[in-house]
Amino acid sequence: MVISRYHNMSQLNLSNKENEASEKESLKNKKTENVWKLGDYRSISTMLPSISSHLVRSINVQSGEDVLDIACGNGNTAITAGRIGANVTGIDITTELLDLAAEEAKIAQVDGITWRAGDAQNLPFEDESFDVVLSTFGHMFAPQPDLVAKEMMRVTKKGGRIGFATWPPELAIGSIFKANGKHLPKPVNSPPSPILWGVPEVIEKRLNEVSKVHFERGTALFPILSPNHFWEFMSTKYGPLINTIQILNNRGDSSETDLLRDDFLKAIGPYVFDNSIGLGYLLTIAKR
Repeated sequence: MVISRYHNMSQLNLSNKENEASEKESLKNKKTENVWKLGDYRSISTMLPSISSHLVRSINVQSGEDVLDIACGNGNTAITAGRIGANVTGIDITTELLDLAAEEAKIAQVDGITWRAGDAQNLPFEDESFDVVLSTFGHMFAPQPDLVAKEMMRVTKKGGRIGFATWPPELAIGSIFKANGKHLPKPVNSPPSPILWGVPEVIEKRLNEVSKVHFERGTALFPILSPNHFWEFMSTKYGPLINTIQILNNRGDSSETDLLRDDFLKAIGPYVFDNSIGLGYLLTIAKR
């Protein structure tokens, strides 16, 4: 009887811990989702179409293949694959972005894409469901990158391909991330930085079940009239930066926001030329 009681207590404690962990994870995901509800992602996504094209071309998406676009946002990559004739599913944790994706697909006159709400860390698909699994920057922001990598590999067919675009830490967007992070508090047990997905050595460790992987680099040129114009664009359209500005403003110290702006402008300085900013990115192409 005593053994049974302690056994039941142990199960109860374990259950409570599991529930607490689940609640914490749910809060993390909710925070990620809320960040992307800020600003204007449709405007931000105008930086990405050429990168989606590069990714879809490099991984050689074919008509009739089953393709998953993880954290698809407003659908740039999913629609690019759909225009080739692939059977595409786009999944994102933010339902408002899925509504935008459906609108973009209608404008592009691409029919048949399935849009689903879901978490990159717990994909609602059977093992080996897709010929090709893609993501264009979206998966970077999930708080548990190892889970994302495992899920990517799990839903990819044996011999299928995994491809994604990420921002390297040493280039323009990575430098903006570092400038942004400089002004945020560092919570205990905070998730790994998203820009670690831009480091080939880290990616190779995370994709530990693929048979081969290679990397390509590219630069997308985004027109801007001046560095200050890019600050105005990003600080009013880009969710993570807007979130930081809101946190600083809530502290009641406007000087901190001014310092963030100064650091932002310093970060992008080396990448601005001929009324454009060069957005360097990394493509990962892997075979399962």
